[in-house]
Amino acid sequence: MAPRWSVDRLLEEIEVLGGRGLPRNEYFAELAPRLRRVVDSDASCWHTLDPQTRLLTSDEPSELIDRGIYTPEAAAAAGELLVRSEYIVEDRNTFAELARRRVPVGTIEGATRGDPSRSARYRDLLLPSGIPHELRAVFMIRGRVWGAVHIARRADSGPFAEADLRALARVAGPIAQGIRGSLRFEAARRESGSEAPGLVVLDPAGEVELITPAARELLAALGAESLDYGKGMLPASVSSLASFARAADEPGGKVVTVPSERGWLTLHATRPDPRDDRVAIVVEPASGPRSATLRLEAHGATAREREVATMIARGLTNAEIAEALVLSPHTVQDHTKSLFEKLSVGSRQELVARVFLDEYLPEVVQRTPLTSHGRFEVG
Repeated sequence: MAPRWSVDRLLEEIEVLGGRGLPRNEYFAELAPRLRRVVDSDASCWHTLDPQTRLLTSDEPSELIDRGIYTPEAAAAAGELLVRSEYIVEDRNTFAELARRRVPVGTIEGATRGDPSRSARYRDLLLPSGIPHELRAVFMIRGRVWGAVHIARRADSGPFAEADLRALARVAGPIAQGIRGSLRFEAARRESGSEAPGLVVLDPAGEVELITPAARELLAALGAESLDYGKGMLPASVSSLASFARAADEPGGKVVTVPSERGWLTLHATRPDPRDDRVAIVVEPASGPRSATLRLEAHGATAREREVATMIARGLTNAEIAEALVLSPHTVQDHTKSLFEKLSVGSRQELVARVFLDEYLPEVVQRTPLTSHGRFEVG
């Protein structure tokens, strides 16, 4: 068994790992054994979530399969039960519930006050799978959820302790940054698709090693259209950020937002390998367009009703929706009732299943690529 780490050591490792700009599956594969050095477990399953709706956009159950908890076929069936417990039935310790907490970490025992049989997920999934002990967390940046994890222990491994929850809570922020960075670089490497960011890679001498067409287009908006990248000519914001990333003592990515002819652009710099001075920079619009909920529009939902439906999908209560939209709870109730009538549903869970899961689940199953803003790359 590998020696255990302190939480401070784990924080350093996660920050370095997040700065490498790995594809998200590689990031999760590297992250899981590091986390196990502090929070012991039998396996973990990682997810990304749409920051707007907080619905699952991908899962990575490789550890559950590799460690003998599921076969690939059983993992797919378990995924269906997971979705049911998250969105279709009332359950405990859901990702939506954790996202509303000040500390977004929890166990199934804690959520059920020591009686996990009160959870449908425990009865239908965890106990039959031989992993009755569950620790979960969501990973957020300024209220937007980018990912989540399910950490499992078999019965003979024993329940999670309060120290495990505290440790996971301390590293949740850097993990969220790492997931966000992975999505940026994944989208930039594809060079195509909606909301495609650009990618520039500089060698240790500061020369351009690679620049994608999308990066050229975005940098042109900074007045760099006439620059000769082959001669090492770069916009001042790019060269300055690269120098800062090389010189910074602390690990992790560096981000600046700069004005351009196309509006504000975000430049995110990282050193893919901390052993050399190569720097990769992702360039993208500071905020992506909001994805339209076409199913709601097709059913005649108004713009305000679409906002309410999205917040229902995030698991917010009527009171929380009212506060977020500066409405009265009575008005929110009216919008909810109108949504039920237009979509012929009778509950919040049925609304989420009818509108969102029919749209999201096929994309999850097909492993549709994600944009740098965490949504499905479609159209």
